Amino acid sequence: MLIDEKKIKIKSGDGGEGLISFDNRGKAYGGDGGKGASVVIVGNINVYDLSKFDSNHTYKADNGDRGDTYCKHGKDGAPLRLNVPLVTKVYDMAGKEVVSIEEDKQEFPILTGGEGGLGNFTLRGEGWDGKLSRKRATKGEDLDIRLELNLKTEAILLGYPNAGKSSIINALTRARYKVASYEFTTLEPQMAVMDGYIKLMDLPGLIEGTSEGKGVGTRFLKHTKYSQLLIHCISLENEDLVERYKSMREEFKRISTTLYDMEEIVVLTKSDIFSPEQAKDKEEEFRKATGQPTILLSTYLEDSLDMLREEIKSRLDSQKK
Repeated sequence: MLIDEKKIKIKSGDGGEGLISFDNRGKAYGGDGGKGASVVIVGNINVYDLSKFDSNHTYKADNGDRGDTYCKHGKDGAPLRLNVPLVTKVYDMAGKEVVSIEEDKQEFPILTGGEGGLGNFTLRGEGWDGKLSRKRATKGEDLDIRLELNLKTEAILLGYPNAGKSSIINALTRARYKVASYEFTTLEPQMAVMDGYIKLMDLPGLIEGTSEGKGVGTRFLKHTKYSQLLIHCISLENEDLVERYKSMREEFKRISTTLYDMEEIVVLTKSDIFSPEQAKDKEEEFRKATGQPTILLSTYLEDSLDMLREEIKSRLDSQKK
């Protein structure tokens, strides 16, 4: 199950206290305390969702160590690094965006650790009165945050249930997602990588009435924000391909202008259930009625898969230029 949202508590480390100590001649030789550790949010391309985070746990960074004798400085706390997937948006509890982590290895220090206190060796030249009150260590910070994952993919596959989207992802990649021969809708986004670098995603739950909250509604639409290409899949099993296409386009318009305006490849799937001549006739009728160029596809025919693969690459390359 994809976990794409979590609320967590974080706390940076407290500074270590400075040491008040004297040698046998009465000279100050207490060392300074170490700095408390910061909390850092880090983008990690190898993390896929937010499931590892526990909302009941407080993620605490290390405290700084106390100063030691012989003027030794206490050890600083090591930063607490929280690895998150791309793209993760971090919000405070008032709903204000703190940061958006969009790149691998991107770092954002979200909390700073407390400062270490000063030992009496450091204080000796400042008219120190023998009391600790002036230069005490400071506490770390704490914060409640909400993490929200927006999956970052190059292309998304959309279409009504049983349009063959999962089968296409399986065929273009080495994924093994569940498929069904009836009107089965995926309940969460499915992602896989084509040719080692192009991420594809099957967006779940789009049915007639999605804009009105039917099915799983629009919960997963946030995962379309960073996509560049829409692969609109329509099964040749449908009696009226044109109506099926137009009704889905209307659904796109109602739920997301980003989705509606995205560059589109129309794929007529399951061409193998008809003879090549019948499938071609259906494709021609569809093209004439909609003016949309299409790809006729069967996941059992390598030539048609190669055609789709190359079209995806070509469209993405054109966008870069």
